[in-house]
Amino acid sequence: MKKFIYICEWLLFIFSLLLIPFFKDKLSTIIIIPICILLYYLIRKINIKHYSIFLFIIALLIRLISIIYLKVEVTDDFKMMLEASKSLVKGNLSFTNLWYFKTFSYQLGHVLYQALLLKIVNKVFFLKLINSLVTSLSIVFIYKITKKLYKEETARVVSFAYLFYLYPIYLNSVLTNQLIPALIYLLVIYLIINKENNIKLYIIIGLLLSIANFLRTESIVFILGIIIYNLITITKKNYKNILKYTSMLVITYLVVNTIISSLVYISPIKTKLVNNSPYWKFYCGLSDKHNGLYNEEDQSVFFNSNNQKELLIDRIKEENIKIPILILKKEVILWTQTNYDLRIKNNINDLVLKWNQGYLNIIIILFVISLFPNKNLKNKKLLLLKIIIALYIGVYAFIEISPRYAYILHILVFLLIPNAIEKLKRGD
Repeated sequence: MKKFIYICEWLLFIFSLLLIPFFKDKLSTIIIIPICILLYYLIRKINIKHYSIFLFIIALLIRLISIIYLKVEVTDDFKMMLEASKSLVKGNLSFTNLWYFKTFSYQLGHVLYQALLLKIVNKVFFLKLINSLVTSLSIVFIYKITKKLYKEETARVVSFAYLFYLYPIYLNSVLTNQLIPALIYLLVIYLIINKENNIKLYIIIGLLLSIANFLRTESIVFILGIIIYNLITITKKNYKNILKYTSMLVITYLVVNTIISSLVYISPIKTKLVNNSPYWKFYCGLSDKHNGLYNEEDQSVFFNSNNQKELLIDRIKEENIKIPILILKKEVILWTQTNYDLRIKNNINDLVLKWNQGYLNIIIILFVISLFPNKNLKNKKLLLLKIIIALYIGVYAFIEISPRYAYILHILVFLLIPNAIEKLKRGD
C-alpha cells in the first residue's frame, strides 16, 4: 500500500508540475517575488499574542473596504439566485417555474439561505457583509489547521499570505454559493486532524457536509476523500472501528440530505433539490472548442436536443483523441487563471488582475514544491489533503469548469504550501 501511495503522490506532483509552463503574466510574478519575501520576514518578526483575533480583524477590515469600494457586478447564476431570494422574501414563488430552477433545482438551497438573511436585513450589502464575516473566519481556520500540521511560525506566514490573495475578496461581492461550504470544509478538516476518531465525530462531520451540500453540491468530494483516506490508513487493529465510523459518516450524510430535500419539497416551494440535467456539465466540460467552460453554443444545442445522453456519447466519440490535452488545458485554467471572470468596474481593475495573477503563480509554484513526494511523511493528515486535491483534479477533468470554482481548491493549496516553505528552509 505504501508503494502505491508513493506512486500516486509522484503522479500528482508531475501533473501539477505541468501547470507551471502555462503561467500567464510571468513578469508580474518576478516583480511580486521580492514583496512576498519582504512580507515573509516581516510577519516572522512580529510577535502577536492572539494571532487568530488579529488575523480575523485584519481580514474583515480588508473585506469591508472591498465591498464598499470595489464596484463588483452580481452576474450569471448568482444574479438569478439573488433575484429569486428577493422574490421569496416578498412571498412571490414564481421563480420556481423558471427553466433554470426547474433544471437545476439544487441551486435553491442558496436561494433559501440568502432569503433568510434578507428577511433579517433586506439589503444586498448585508449579504456581502455576512460573506465578509464568513471568509474572514475561513482565514482563521486556515491558520488553525496549518498550525496543527506545521510549525507555528509557518502557519502565521501562510495564513497572513492568504490576506493578499485578491480573488476571494472579489468573490464576497459576487454572492457566490461557495463561501459557507468552504468554511464548513475547513471545519471538517480541522475536526479530523484535531479529534480522535469516534462515532460522535463522524456523525458531526456527516451533518456538516450535508449542510454544505444543501448550499452547494460539492460535499461528495470530501466524503470520498475521507473514505479513501480511512481505507488507506486502515490497520488490522482498527479496521472494525474505521469501517464503523465511515459507515456512520455516509449514513448520516444520506439521511440528513434526504430530510433537507423532503422538507423543501413539502414546503410551499414544492421542489426537490436535485439535478434534472445530469449530463449537461459533462457535455459542456468535454467541449474542446470552449476549453470545458460554460458557453451559450453548447447550452443551445444540448437543451434543444431530445436525446441528451446520446449527444454526450457522440461528443465523447468525437473528442476522445483531444481529451488528454483538453484535461490539461482545463486544469491550467482552473488552478492558475482566476482572472478569467474578474470583473471590477473601478480604475484599479488592471492592477488587480496583474497582482492576482502574479501572486497566484508564486502560490502554485510553492504548491508544486509541497507535493514533491516524501517517503518519510511524518504527518499522515497531509495525505487527506492530497487525496481531496487529486479527487478535485479528477472531477474537473470531465465536467464544466469555471475559474471561480477554484476558490475552494486554492484554500486547499494554501493548506499545503507551508510544507513547501518548511522544505525550502531545511534545504530538502
